[in-house]
Amino acid sequence: MSKTLKRIMAVLSVVLFGSGMFFLGFYVRNLSSPDMTSLKFVIEHYKKYYYEEEDNYVEIMANSLLDAYSKYYTAEEYELIQKGAKGVRVGIGVTVQNRSEGVYIANVIYNSPTEVAGITEGNYITSVKINGGEFVSVDFSTFSSMMDGIKLGDKLIIRLNGEEKEYSVDVREYTETYVSYTDGNGTYRFTDGGGKTLSLKQFKYDLTEQLPTDTAYIKYKSFNGTSNNLYGSAKQIQTVLNKFKEDGKKKLILDLRGNGGGFMDIMCEVCSFFIGVNNGAKPLVSRAIYKDGKVDKFNSTAVKYGDYGFEKIIILADSGTASASEAFIGACLDYDYKNIVRVVLSQRQTADGFVYRTYGKGIMQTTFENVMGGDAIKLTTAKIYWPKSDISIHEVGITKNLTVFKDKIIEAPYIENADYELIAGLSLLN
Repeated sequence: MSKTLKRIMAVLSVVLFGSGMFFLGFYVRNLSSPDMTSLKFVIEHYKKYYYEEEDNYVEIMANSLLDAYSKYYTAEEYELIQKGAKGVRVGIGVTVQNRSEGVYIANVIYNSPTEVAGITEGNYITSVKINGGEFVSVDFSTFSSMMDGIKLGDKLIIRLNGEEKEYSVDVREYTETYVSYTDGNGTYRFTDGGGKTLSLKQFKYDLTEQLPTDTAYIKYKSFNGTSNNLYGSAKQIQTVLNKFKEDGKKKLILDLRGNGGGFMDIMCEVCSFFIGVNNGAKPLVSRAIYKDGKVDKFNSTAVKYGDYGFEKIIILADSGTASASEAFIGACLDYDYKNIVRVVLSQRQTADGFVYRTYGKGIMQTTFENVMGGDAIKLTTAKIYWPKSDISIHEVGITKNLTVFKDKIIEAPYIENADYELIAGLSLLN
């Protein structure tokens, strides 16, 4: 046999051996993982024979297995999620509710086209026209249909409360901001006015209660955004706290009502301004315990608490205060050595009547990306515990039943048609 033929036979032997090992490995893997074999069997037969086949069957199958906080994302959905986490959104930036009086504006996203147009929460949308058309009187269903049909570049003219005044709102991409600051001089928010440079600008004074001269109010909407610049909520918090310090304020009302949480790394940054330990320390602010017993420790970034000379910190919380917000409150309470932190709770309606508690989400999700397909799955992976008291508020929420803190948790007396939580918070300042 020639040398060339011997080389060819040797190469073929290697290839055949490698192929055999591959198929043997595939066969052995399937034998050792009968679930994979069954799943492959189900998918193949579903796609080939099922009469009512859905194109998004992977998404349907995945989500049917998951809890309310976990989710499968297609590649397109995950791209939007990533942009949204950085504050990049498309639309007009308003959340409405269906009330007997009409289309109620429950939330206006900071720096959105709706806010830039001058529309504020608490009003009712009564009529809308799009791109120069005629005004249409709207109820909740009509308005929702309009919002489903709008596209980038459209222009809306909105009337509120049955008045003739018109607000011009563009449908465009914008960067969400998260923080507003109010003192006796006015309200300040981060906005680019539809441009590109973000800065802290003064808005009209919109706090219903007159603040004492030594007090400021911060509304914080979510623990989101990028780090180390003004497009991140932690940097926005630091910026307004610097104003708090420069203006000689000593008492703070921090409004976390409706703050549904966000990212734990942002929470660790924000904790550095509010937990009562020495500057420069990096104490534990949360622990996560995983399925296998593994523990992740979340430490604050270098503490700056001493820079601000807080005499009182009043935190407002409601049934929409969840997840990272609840973890943040836990860290503030656990490290309140000066006894200056109080948490004011809103009423929450349940099947058993009205109770005072936050949402009660004490679990953490981790998102795993499929680098080959661009899709991703977010899974509940750990339970969260407060750093010193070792409390988990999952499915319980923050309540006066947390006996170690019962004297620091206040149930705000309900007052109809008034910001009763803020009124209760103001009463605690002295």
